[in-house]
Amino acid sequence: MGVETNSSGSGGSPQPRWRRKRWLAVLAAVNLIAVGLVAAPSQAQTVTCNGTLSDQTIAATVVVPAGGVCQLVDVVVDGRTDVLESGNLFLNGSRIMGSFTVGVGGYAEPIDSRVDGMTTLHSDAGMFATRTRFNRLVDGQGTIFIYSDDSTHWGGIRVTGGENIVRGAVVIGSIFADGVTQADLFDTAVFGPVTVSSSTFGSVMCHMGAALSVSVSGSGGDIHIGVSETYGNCGFNLMGSLAVNNNIGADIQITRNVIGGNLSCSGNDPAPHGSLNLVGGSTSGQCASLSPAPSPSSMTTEETLTAPRLTNVLAMIEQMRTRH
Repeated sequence: MGVETNSSGSGGSPQPRWRRKRWLAVLAAVNLIAVGLVAAPSQAQTVTCNGTLSDQTIAATVVVPAGGVCQLVDVVVDGRTDVLESGNLFLNGSRIMGSFTVGVGGYAEPIDSRVDGMTTLHSDAGMFATRTRFNRLVDGQGTIFIYSDDSTHWGGIRVTGGENIVRGAVVIGSIFADGVTQADLFDTAVFGPVTVSSSTFGSVMCHMGAALSVSVSGSGGDIHIGVSETYGNCGFNLMGSLAVNNNIGADIQITRNVIGGNLSCSGNDPAPHGSLNLVGGSTSGQCASLSPAPSPSSMTTEETLTAPRLTNVLAMIEQMRTRH
């Protein structure tokens, strides 16, 4: 069967009728968009949430208004989610397929949830994540706290501010903390480098594994890596290499770590102390010869001693989740 054609009025070659109809349909759609009868595809829909949404898929951008409170229960957001200034968002068994942004002073509490896009938290924002999977970077820009408990981070964590605790987590990527109040890692596996710099209250790393390098610099407070006199019975750390440099006024304890590469320390005042580190590479600087330490049998347990470092974060979580 032949294809119907329509001759061009200017003497050109015949055009198939189906092609002519297709172009007419495209032109009609363009005209409808131009006069505002049909929304252009680029104009994404927005759903404002100031209450509870449950058991549905939302093919739109979800926005929590400034000062609002939104709960998403068993919801799939096929788009991005934005929490505006001082808004609260509670996720329970939900999934955000796009990016996730928490604005200035906002609060997010995902539980048993999943975020496929990048997570960005702005100044004075906070997040308490439990059993949640983040498929891209979690980026805290001047946040007051990020507490990740029993969660999975496929894109790593980057924070520049606040109190940060990662506990019982798996991080596929790097952890970078700069200009923070504290950066603590408990019972966590990191498949990438760990960098802590300019941390006011230092960093406690307890029963932590890092596939690559660990670096702590320019910090104060407690820098306790492995078993210590204060943070006892927490188990050893396993890491690729460890560098502790230029920390002033910090209590630095490095004990019972398994280090595949090098252990190096310099510019710390006072110098680090500790022992019983198994080092596959070289030891140098202030950590060249750490003397044996007494048995930690008299040390307190992890749950007792980590409580003080959790107190401020837990207080901030309670304040933000109940403020509206």
